Amino acid sequence: MIKNFIYLDEPKLYSFSSQLFEGVTEYVLDRHSFEHEDNDTQKGKLASGRVIANVIKEASASTTKKFLHDHSFNLFEKEIEESERVLDVTNETLTFNDIAKSDKSFIRIRAKGKFVDLLEIKSLFSNFSNISDALAILPLTGELQEFEKKKAENPRSQAVKSLQSQLDKVIQDRSAELGATMPKRSVKGFETIIDSFGDAIVRFQQEVNNVTFSTCLSQEYLRDSLKTIYRKYSRKTAKEFVVIGFISHADGTQSADIKNISEGASMLQHMIGMAENMYEIEQTFTGKSESEIIIEPIAIYTEL
Repeated sequence: MIKNFIYLDEPKLYSFSSQLFEGVTEYVLDRHSFEHEDNDTQKGKLASGRVIANVIKEASASTTKKFLHDHSFNLFEKEIEESERVLDVTNETLTFNDIAKSDKSFIRIRAKGKFVDLLEIKSLFSNFSNISDALAILPLTGELQEFEKKKAENPRSQAVKSLQSQLDKVIQDRSAELGATMPKRSVKGFETIIDSFGDAIVRFQQEVNNVTFSTCLSQEYLRDSLKTIYRKYSRKTAKEFVVIGFISHADGTQSADIKNISEGASMLQHMIGMAENMYEIEQTFTGKSESEIIIEPIAIYTEL
């Protein structure tokens, strides 16, 4: 099966591969001046390790390390399959507890999903009034052109004033229908919550057997920009995406430990108390749901 990678975290891939194969996988050092090339077969306990060759280009100037990522991932995935280190969530028989209590090192989810970007939601919310106005105005382009023409001919005429009044009312009514009258204080409150407790993390969410898997993405490891991905696959994907990673948070969520702190306590103790309060507020706004599992991803791909 050929993989079309959407996301690949190379540092994690090579960190885990070096541990599995008892050595490093193939890498290349680019150079800007004199170079020396040497091939050396990797020594390791596994056949995959022996197959992978080190291609080293030593430069007399600065160097940048790059990896042949895709093939190395295939070797990594094959190894965790053969060593039975990966939990496959491709059927609907595994429950939340089955997954949370699993002793597998890695997890693989195959399902359709959706992208959730808090900063993009904030931007939409903040600009919703302007967007609504634009949507109300665009269908009136012809009428506005006629208005501008008459205004240029005789800006003080009664006909111009009457037409402007009619257009303003139509735009106002359409904007109201689109919800552009959202109170500014509500918008400000939403922005404050996102700024205080939101983040720049893009979440890719999949659901299997009533369990939600939230994969937290670092945008530097995406193969395309988010907008390009949305245009190709949609925010709610029509195709199944395969996520391989490991569970960072399933069960065992701690409760906030709020205690009364005496006035004579040190400043540090007061700061620790404030940290507990902050944790409680964070759980209110951004804590995971009971049936949600947080995934730290290594790769996301579609199969061709």
